[in-house]
Amino acid sequence: MEKKTEDVIMPVNWYDALPRRQYESFIRVESADPWFSVYQFRSNIYAIYEDKHFQEVISYLIIGEKKGLLIDTGLGIGDIRAVVNNLYDGEVFVTHTHTHFDHIGGDWQFDKVFIPDDPVAVNRARWGLSKQEVEDNMAEGCNCQPYPRGFNREEYCIKPANRYSLIRQGDVFDLGGISLEVIETPGHSPDSVMYLDRENQILFTGDSFYPATLYAHITHNDGSNSDFETYRRSMHMVAEKYSNCTLITSHNEPLRPGIELIKVAQAFDSIAEGSSEYITDSRGLKKYVFEDFCIVTS
Repeated sequence: MEKKTEDVIMPVNWYDALPRRQYESFIRVESADPWFSVYQFRSNIYAIYEDKHFQEVISYLIIGEKKGLLIDTGLGIGDIRAVVNNLYDGEVFVTHTHTHFDHIGGDWQFDKVFIPDDPVAVNRARWGLSKQEVEDNMAEGCNCQPYPRGFNREEYCIKPANRYSLIRQGDVFDLGGISLEVIETPGHSPDSVMYLDRENQILFTGDSFYPATLYAHITHNDGSNSDFETYRRSMHMVAEKYSNCTLITSHNEPLRPGIELIKVAQAFDSIAEGSSEYITDSRGLKKYVFEDFCIVTS
C-alpha cells in the first residue's frame, strides 16, 4: 500500500527536533543579532545558524590571515552583516553554494559578492526575488520563535545584490593560510557548488548534502530547477573524489563524515532503479527515507 503524508517537506512540529544535539560540542558565541545562533567549531570557522525558521539554514564565516569569506547570507530576516562585523573586523567577501532564497537573503548588505557563473544566479543577483516568489516560506508554522522586531513577513522579499562577480569551476579563494576551491555540483539547482579546503580536507557541501531532506524536485519560473540525473552524477563525482573529507553542511547540523557522500550516491541509484520505497503527499511529491537523510523527487 502506498504510504501518504500531509507534507513531505515540512513535518508538523518540526521544531520538536530542536535543539540539535551536535551543537552541544561547539563553542556558543554571542550573536550581535538574536535571530542567529552563532557557534565556533574550528578556530577560524563560525556557523551562523537560523534555527528559529524551518529552513534551519547555516551560513559560514571562514577567517584567514588576510581576509574573511562568508559562504551564503541566509534568509535575509536578521542582520547578518552585524553578526559578521562582531566576529571579524577585517575585509570580508561573500560567496555562495547556490542562489536559492535562503542562501542569498543578506547579499544586499555586502559590497563584494561572488555568485556561480549561471544565468539563474545572475538574474537573482540583479533582481532579487519578489514577495510572491518567497511568501510560502512565511506561512504559519515556518518559525518557532517570533521574528525580529521591525521585520514584516508581509513584505518579505529578497533584495538584489549591490555588486557581484562570477565564480567558476577551479576558482580559488585565498584567505591567507587557508584556500577554498570551487567545485561545481549541479543537480539540487543548476548553480550548486561546493567549496574544498584541500589542505585540511574539508568540504562545504551547500544543499547538495546535509543531514535532512535533500530536494531533487524543485521547479521555479526562472529556471532554478532540480534535475535528478544531474544531481545523481554530481553525488557520484564527489563520493569518488572527496569521501575522505569532513563535510560541513548548510542545514540543520554542520558536521558529517565524508562517507555520507557514498551513501547519498547509492541512495540516488536505488531510487533510479526503483528499489526504494517512498512516502507521497497531496502534491504527488515522493519522499525516500534513508538512514541519515531523505530525498524528495517529483
